[in-house]
Amino acid sequence: MTAPAIADVLAQFVCGLTPADIPAVVMERARHLILDGIGTGIAARARGMDEAFVAALTSLAGAGACSVVGHAERFQPRDAALLNGLLIHSLEFDDTHMGAVLHPTATAFAAALAAAEMTGAADDALVTAYVAGLECSTRVGALAPGAFQAAGFHPTGVVGIFSAALAAGKLLGLTVQQLVDAQGLALSMASGSMQFLRGGGVGKRFHAGWAAQAGLLAASLAREGIAGAQGAFEGQHGLFASFTHAPMPADQADAMLATLRTSWETLAVAVKPFPAAYYTHACIEAAIDLALTHAIDIKAIARVEARVPPPVLPKIAEPKAAKAQPASVSEAQFALPFLVATALAARRFGLGELTPEQLADPAILDLARRVTCMGDATLDFPRYYGGAVTVVLDDDSRLTKRIAINLGAKDRPVDLDFILTKFAGNCELAGLTSSEALATRIGHDIRGHDIRGLVAATGDHGPA
Repeated sequence: MTAPAIADVLAQFVCGLTPADIPAVVMERARHLILDGIGTGIAARARGMDEAFVAALTSLAGAGACSVVGHAERFQPRDAALLNGLLIHSLEFDDTHMGAVLHPTATAFAAALAAAEMTGAADDALVTAYVAGLECSTRVGALAPGAFQAAGFHPTGVVGIFSAALAAGKLLGLTVQQLVDAQGLALSMASGSMQFLRGGGVGKRFHAGWAAQAGLLAASLAREGIAGAQGAFEGQHGLFASFTHAPMPADQADAMLATLRTSWETLAVAVKPFPAAYYTHACIEAAIDLALTHAIDIKAIARVEARVPPPVLPKIAEPKAAKAQPASVSEAQFALPFLVATALAARRFGLGELTPEQLADPAILDLARRVTCMGDATLDFPRYYGGAVTVVLDDDSRLTKRIAINLGAKDRPVDLDFILTKFAGNCELAGLTSSEALATRIGHDIRGHDIRGLVAATGDHGPA
């Protein structure tokens, strides 16, 4: 007997999932992840990272009824999904599922929020749809960890669209067959090139927004009876064959599908402590620890060695000259030599360390040129994105710190207090610290109410 297609199993899971099916700890974690995503969107809006996109979109469509983080005006549903997705992902500060190499909230929540506002869905229905989409996309991505990127595709774009389609489809009331069609349609719209690592630009943040709005569109088309391709994942020209250039691992897929409803990937999503590519976090943390523990004077540093898993070395360490002197904030977030040098110099790393002034700081750039990056096959990748930093001082003494498990990961999670502190810091960038309405909404969100109200309460807080 032939096993059911992955899209069918995912559709049945999503269609049948109710708030009562989701353990309380998972629902609570989902709300915290959503809050973290809204906070990163607020900070990105404060830095004007969506301004050009807003101008482009409003020239194509009029006002709508859907809210966008940091905006008082309302947008058409697809535009709102796109803007919320790209805002959440713009600062490289949003959550990550390590096994799938995926940023799940930027796509699943952005699409679910727009669909919830289209339908007037209750708050628990919104969170349930978000969890449903996240549980599906993280499992799909984890079937080929690193393989999408190795083939030149950004998983958040090419995998995230399925979470968006399923989350939106659930809120739009799609049947099982319509959810299958939505996934087939999403396959034709999946996109996201890794060329941003070589050519700069802002394509990476756009990938999340595109996946969110395209997933919403796929669900809307399926609702109207438009059929999608069957075998979206395992087909001859399905997701895996087209975007990893390898067959889908069937045995692993069966095991992955079997854990739906019994194991929750929502709990494995990591909250980022640093606004940079997660591959760099272990080295950033190690550099900060060394600088604080040993009171290192960067003028006394002869050279620095940074070790990361070999598969990620080309993404964050090559070409060396560009990674030591990145031309933009977005390039800096994938530039390990610059990030390690900045962490050693500042003894911390947050959005305040990602400014044009920091990128031009002669002392940091001089130190960055003395950072040598190398692969370390003993790091447990992709289970963890570990790293190590060795500082060699002028007197030839060596100081080393190795981070095996990332802060924020499932086995080393950050707590709610950390998430709230991070949220408050992001709000400060937008001048929201005195907003009583927002403070009230935050309290409601943590208790499990009114996420849409929280987004609306962010008002209009763009660049000063």
